Amino acid sequence: MAAINVSKAQNWRLVVIVVVAIVTLLTVTNGFSLYEARKAHTEVDSVVDNSMKSIELVHQMRVDMYRQQQLVDAHIVATDAAIMAEAEAKIAAVDADFAAAASAYEPLVSFAGEAAAWQRLKDDVAAIRKPLAGTLALSRENRDVEARAAMSGVESRLAAIGTDVDELVRINDREAERAAARIKKLQRSSLAISIGLQFVAVLLILGIGVWCTRLVRAREGDVHRYALALEEHNRELDAFAGRVAHDLRGPLSTINLSVSVLAKRMPAEATTGAILERGVARMEAIIEDLLALSRIGNGSARGGVGDPAFVAAQVRDDLAPRLESEAVTLHLAVEPAKVQCAEGLLRQAVTNLVDNAARYRRSEVQAKIDILGCAVGNEYELRVSDNGVGMSYDESRQAFDPFFRALRVREQKGTGLGLSIVKRVIEASGGSVAVDSRLGQGTTFIIRLALASDDARVS
Repeated sequence: MAAINVSKAQNWRLVVIVVVAIVTLLTVTNGFSLYEARKAHTEVDSVVDNSMKSIELVHQMRVDMYRQQQLVDAHIVATDAAIMAEAEAKIAAVDADFAAAASAYEPLVSFAGEAAAWQRLKDDVAAIRKPLAGTLALSRENRDVEARAAMSGVESRLAAIGTDVDELVRINDREAERAAARIKKLQRSSLAISIGLQFVAVLLILGIGVWCTRLVRAREGDVHRYALALEEHNRELDAFAGRVAHDLRGPLSTINLSVSVLAKRMPAEATTGAILERGVARMEAIIEDLLALSRIGNGSARGGVGDPAFVAAQVRDDLAPRLESEAVTLHLAVEPAKVQCAEGLLRQAVTNLVDNAARYRRSEVQAKIDILGCAVGNEYELRVSDNGVGMSYDESRQAFDPFFRALRVREQKGTGLGLSIVKRVIEASGGSVAVDSRLGQGTTFIIRLALASDDARVS
């Protein structure tokens, strides 16, 4: 069984390791995907922001150039010096606005072909500054015809500036479209990766489920085979114990007879003879208990039906002389019912419990024993309680072990097999037995047996 448990533990440990590895892999992959998505999203946002700002600034510069052209035309038309001065002030403001837009746009130049287009725009703008200055100078002198002629030469440069601006807008629009396309591609990739990871996770989980199912079935088969082997082994041990006990009966009877003869022939050795007789009696009691254990293990407990109330009354009658002589009070409150346990075996179990309760009593209090029984659901619960010496927690855990006896009660009579017989009787009948004990306060044994079919009921 230990080998089975070790193998099972190793298999489950491997399952846990695989599951942890899968979860870790999925977590890392998802984390990496999220990191890449966030990184790409940040880059796209940067591109879009750059494009939007660039387009806005380029349009501002275009507006400034056309505004400047209109102001120059207004200057040529004007004849009043004050109006001309006002127009020139506005032209200077437009120049300052254009310079600010150009300064803000300069750091944003980063896309393919944008630097060349920006340089052409700067060259075209620089090329018209001198002709514009000459046009304004002619206009101040009211030489309007010459001023208009000079302005017509500037218009071709303004058309080139418009072309440069359109090129810059086209470049930034193109990069913005590429960024939008990249976002869509990234979304599709992320969705595909997520679906793929989920599919892989489902496959792995299904694989682990199938593997675990096979492991469980294999373990169940191992446990079943082990249980059958253990049952067979127990039967062999019971048979061996029965044979040994039976074979010891003869030699013990001979020893007992010889001790009696020696005691009669050698009265001076009566004390020694009494010691030998007690030892032989103890050996005989052990042999009887071993025989009882072997008989219980041969399947005789199965299929029997008994009435706990009738059994408890029999035990009271059988032990009445002893209980009266030892001033032990026995109280019965046992409901009649039919339980799945042969009456003879149940009687033996209850007798052993009452015998123990009477034997291990406290001298300073009146000994009391209670036998209580009633149906609980589809089970019957029988309790045997006393106010005796009780047991410690460790003693309670070993109470049903064969030949176990606590150090402080070893001077009392007993073989150490009584509670083992009780446990074998009850478990062989398909029931269970438990103990609840407090040192120096008393002990309660709780027997649970299945009700026979006609007495079974739902609580």
